[in-house]
Amino acid sequence: MARLKLDPETIGFSNLMEQMTHARVKDCFKDEETIYFVVGFGQMGKALGKGAINIKRLQEKFNKKIKIIEFNDDVCKFVRNVAYPLKIESVTLEENYVKIQDSSKKTKSLLIGRDAKNLKMLNDIVGRFFNKDVKIG
Repeated sequence: MARLKLDPETIGFSNLMEQMTHARVKDCFKDEETIYFVVGFGQMGKALGKGAINIKRLQEKFNKKIKIIEFNDDVCKFVRNVAYPLKIESVTLEENYVKIQDSSKKTKSLLIGRDAKNLKMLNDIVGRFFNKDVKIG
């Protein structure tokens, strides 16, 4: 696994998240409207807090949407965690990429997103930990 590069801003986000939630943050990155936190396996409950209070507090503090993703060593389970709350029919590991299969056009279009923005983000997140591309079939 390659070393993850964090800039001072994302390090600050990670530190604040860890202080507020006591959940271990493995990674943090952002786009225009969302800050993404990848927390350690089994840390999702801590990160969310009772009634998702921690997410609400963080969203108010950063004035951005917050998405928390639980890390998993199994790349297929990790892809499902990244795509959550979407329910995906099947995620399989092919030779050099991860394949997402779903018969629902709506699910596929939500996974891909406008101008393939969601698919690019999914590829970036999975690539940071597993060095694999994600393809939707």
